[in-house]
Amino acid sequence: MPNFTLSEIATIVLVILIVFGPQRLPEIARKTGNLVRKARTMASDLRHEFEGEFQDVAQPLKDVSDELKGVQQEVGGTLTSLSDEVVQAKQEVEGQLSETNAEVDDVINRPSTEPATGADKESPDDAGADEGEDS
Repeated sequence: MPNFTLSEIATIVLVILIVFGPQRLPEIARKTGNLVRKARTMASDLRHEFEGEFQDVAQPLKDVSDELKGVQQEVGGTLTSLSDEVVQAKQEVEGQLSETNAEVDDVINRPSTEPATGADKESPDDAGADEGEDS
């Protein structure tokens, strides 16, 4: 229902008074009051008539809504636990990767304790022989 301010109501009454005159104003007010009363009665009757049917439809919808909220909470809990497991697995993999990297670095940076063999070194005689073949 619209909310009218006092100035709006006064303006409406003034326009009605000018258009219809002061003699017909009580008759128009009475008819308007009867019309508003009938409209409110019809709206109330209609509301009561459909209220039972609305409850028949609304209750199953409320049940489904409640069930969906339960499923949502269950899925949220599952996602939270999966997320925790993924974070834990990531931390384990990162730890293992760090250990592996440390082992690889140790192997790479380890000083060679094995003496060089003769096959690895080129003798001065071999170096001269290679130069002679090219000429």
